[in-house]
Amino acid sequence: MDRDQRSRRQKSSAPPPRPPRPKQPPRRSLKSRLGLTKPGQTPSPKSTGPVRRPVSGGGGAPRPGQRPRNAPAPQQRTQPSPPPQRPNPNRPPRRPAPQANPQKPGYRQNPAARPARRITHAEQLRRRRRRAILGMFFVFAALVGGIVLSVNLLFKVTDYRIENVDGTTPANTGIYTEQQIIDLLGVPQGENLFGFSTAERSNLLLASLPYLDVTEVHVQMPGTVVIKVQPATERFMMEYGGQWLVLSDGLKVLRTDAAQPEGLILLEADVPAGQSLVPGTFLSLDETAAETATAETAHTTTRDALDQIMEQAQAQGLLDGISVITLTDVSELSFLYEGRVSVALGTANNMEYKMRFAARLILDVEGNGLSATDRGTLDVSRQQSDGSIQATFNSDTSTPTPEPTPESTDGDADGGDGGDGGDTDADPQPSPTPQA
Repeated sequence: MDRDQRSRRQKSSAPPPRPPRPKQPPRRSLKSRLGLTKPGQTPSPKSTGPVRRPVSGGGGAPRPGQRPRNAPAPQQRTQPSPPPQRPNPNRPPRRPAPQANPQKPGYRQNPAARPARRITHAEQLRRRRRRAILGMFFVFAALVGGIVLSVNLLFKVTDYRIENVDGTTPANTGIYTEQQIIDLLGVPQGENLFGFSTAERSNLLLASLPYLDVTEVHVQMPGTVVIKVQPATERFMMEYGGQWLVLSDGLKVLRTDAAQPEGLILLEADVPAGQSLVPGTFLSLDETAAETATAETAHTTTRDALDQIMEQAQAQGLLDGISVITLTDVSELSFLYEGRVSVALGTANNMEYKMRFAARLILDVEGNGLSATDRGTLDVSRQQSDGSIQATFNSDTSTPTPEPTPESTDGDADGGDGGDGGDTDADPQPSPTPQA
């Protein structure tokens, strides 16, 4: 069987084509099928089928307003269609939009939509940095808010504790009671623990309580106010402004007196003009002027020199006998011991060695010093090149020179020094001399 016969057989055995489906009439509306349309009402455009009319019995006359059965149906008005738009000969024809290539990077499916902007790597880094900064800011704000709320709501003053400067209790408050100190503090219970300045409260107590040399206010969690105190001791007196000032070891004005107090060390020093020296304030000493300062005294203040003299006098056992300290010139420091021996110290350099040397002579430690009745000036300010001190004592009382005896006509006097006794060298053997 050749190819043509096989193809003819396949065509003859193929099923016949299906006839086309008849066109279905449009569906009638529900009102028309139920006979609910009113007489003379045109059917809805959705329903194009025949409209059923109510049939009057016996073929009588039609009802008023009813169209007769054999009368032709009224023609429906049709709106005229708009005339076709004619092309404008003066307007050039619109060019068709070029077809986009999906393979190109700039392809977009909707030509009317704006393409998404490309984000560079630098912009991504900026966005990350911006997010990190905002996150840190919100965390910081939350922490600050939490701290403020916790401080204002949790930490309240509930207790007070008064102790010494070294932290020991019970505290030595001097002439004051602990309740007086707490009342002058001005911090009631229930107030916020961090709602006041501790430095301001310390200065307030220091000015309000003259006989306290040290007042320090601290806070201790969760609600304790700690007050450290140190009582003041009457140590110095000074005449200023027509009255006598009673000063403490820290030069705090404790009280004023019209008459000269007794049992205190007279302080001779220059005071800057214009100071308001009322009880509770501190005395400021006038410093050495720049034109009178030397290489040895330029780095030493008057207050430093006073502190060194008091410290070494306490260490050497001379403090109870000192009655006057002269500080008018830091290059000529001196003090008066028991009203009879004036000790010239010179500058404040090597103060420890000078005070130790003077104490050995005044207290007569080794038996070759001054007696309890000697009066005069002891000069320990002169230092030799090897660092040792050549001390001299100038007595205020002169001893008459003994007349020569026949046995000593040749000028040799046994048992006498041949002098007037007004200038004697006191050169005991001190401990190893430190270098200046």
